[in-house]
Amino acid sequence: MRKNVLEYLESSARMHADKPAFCDENRVFTFGELLKAAQGLGTHLAKTVDTLHKPVAVLIGRTAESVAAMQGVLYAGGCYVPIDDHMPEARIRRIFEQVHPVAIVYAEGNRKQAEPLADCAPLISMDEGFAAPADADLLQSIRESVLDIDPVYLLFTSGSTGAPKGIVIPHRAVIDFTDWMSEFCGYTEHDIFGNQAPFYFDLSCKDLYQTLSLGATCHIFSKKLFTFPMLLLKEMERVGVTAINWATSA
Repeated sequence: MRKNVLEYLESSARMHADKPAFCDENRVFTFGELLKAAQGLGTHLAKTVDTLHKPVAVLIGRTAESVAAMQGVLYAGGCYVPIDDHMPEARIRRIFEQVHPVAIVYAEGNRKQAEPLADCAPLISMDEGFAAPADADLLQSIRESVLDIDPVYLLFTSGSTGAPKGIVIPHRAVIDFTDWMSEFCGYTEHDIFGNQAPFYFDLSCKDLYQTLSLGATCHIFSKKLFTFPMLLLKEMERVGVTAINWATSA
C-alpha cells in the first residue's frame, strides 16, 4: 500500500523515464528529469534548513518547473504551500503569518517577488536546487520519517471574510482520491491532460497527481489561451489532449 505520493513519481520514472511528463510553452520535463530535479531540490532544501514536517512556501507559476519544485519540497520531508507569483505582497505576508514557512522556494523569473520576502524565511533558488546532486541516504532517512497522515500541501482560499484560510491535505487523502479517480474515469498512461487550473488552486491536483500516478502527460496551457477559445482549441488539437479537469467557468 502506498503511503507517500512521491511513490507515484518514482514508479512512473522507472517505467517512463524519457516520456514527457509536464510541458509548458517554454519547457518539457520528462519523468526522469522531473525525478532528478525534485530529488536534487529535496536534498538541497534538507541540507539548508530543517524542513521535516514543516511548511515550505513555493512561488508558483503556470510552469512545469513548479511541479518539480513542489515534489522537491516533499523529498525534503516538508509540505508545500503554493503561492501565486502574482499575489500582492501584503496577502502573501498574511499567509506567512499563519504558516510560518521555513523556506521560500522561487524560480529565477520570480526573484523580484521573492527578495522583498527574505525577512520571512530563507530564499531557496529552484535552479540551484535542481542542479544539486541527490543524497540517496538522506532522502531515504527522510522518507522513513514521513507518514501517510502527514500533509502534502496547504492551500489558502479567501473564504467568506476575505481573510486567507489554509486547508491541509495529507498524503492518504491525495492517494485515495487519485486512485479512485483513475479507476472511475478510466484514465490510463496514454492520456494527455490539458491543464487549466493554476497550481495554487485545488482543482489542479487532479491534473498533477493523475499525471504522476499513471505516467501520463500534462500540457500546461498559458492563461492567455483562455482569452481566445479558438486558439485554445487549436492548441489542444495540436498536442492531442484527451482529458480535461477544468473549472465550470472555463
